[in-house]
Amino acid sequence: MNILVTGASRGIGRAMALAFGREKHHVLVNYQKNRDKAEEVVDLIHQHGGQAQAVAGDVSKPSEARRLVEGVVEKWGVIDGLVNNAGIARDRTVLKMSEEEWRDVIEVNLNGAFWCLQAAAKKMVKQKKGFIVNITSLLGVQGAFGCANYNASKAGLIALTKSAAKELGRFNIRVNAIMPGYHPTDMGASVLKLRTEKRKEEHVLGRFTDQEELAKFVVELSQKESVSGQVFNFDNRII
Repeated sequence: MNILVTGASRGIGRAMALAFGREKHHVLVNYQKNRDKAEEVVDLIHQHGGQAQAVAGDVSKPSEARRLVEGVVEKWGVIDGLVNNAGIARDRTVLKMSEEEWRDVIEVNLNGAFWCLQAAAKKMVKQKKGFIVNITSLLGVQGAFGCANYNASKAGLIALTKSAAKELGRFNIRVNAIMPGYHPTDMGASVLKLRTEKRKEEHVLGRFTDQEELAKFVVELSQKESVSGQVFNFDNRII
């Protein structure tokens, strides 16, 4: 399969890109700034027998989202899958949040996912097949203190998943979402230690989700021909 993974230079995006690479798939490794980290992912995929290319692109810009999708098609002929993973956080309480902090998060996390989904879906409609996985968050369901912009973007992504699944199912395009749990990634590391410990206490197993298990689940989901419109809570926190 030929797959675009956005935000794939680090964190769970990196883990998912590598998981597809281990299965010998072709992966377009999208990044925004960190080219060296993205090239590391590409090298590791090549070592496992897959094919990959690192491509910079800001998904919040419709033209760049389209260019990423076109890049997959130009290199490998068709695009079989999209993993919408790119995301940012700009934590602040509602009363103190700036216009820029609100807008930036919505532009990347929600609008960026839409632009990529739309561009990919237009290609997949012609192929009469394809899969899209949107990486959302439990916070989009539960909400949380101090990150209304992030929570709203992830809630919107859940609604986008369900609507797109209903519209695209007639073309044999599967659209699902995953709430991957809290991970001590580069983004997660910016969270205060006190908040991190509090989040761990919410987990019934007393530990966070394993990135490798999550990545394998995404690969498995991409192969499920009869599953669409679902939101999977890959976590051990209870909704």
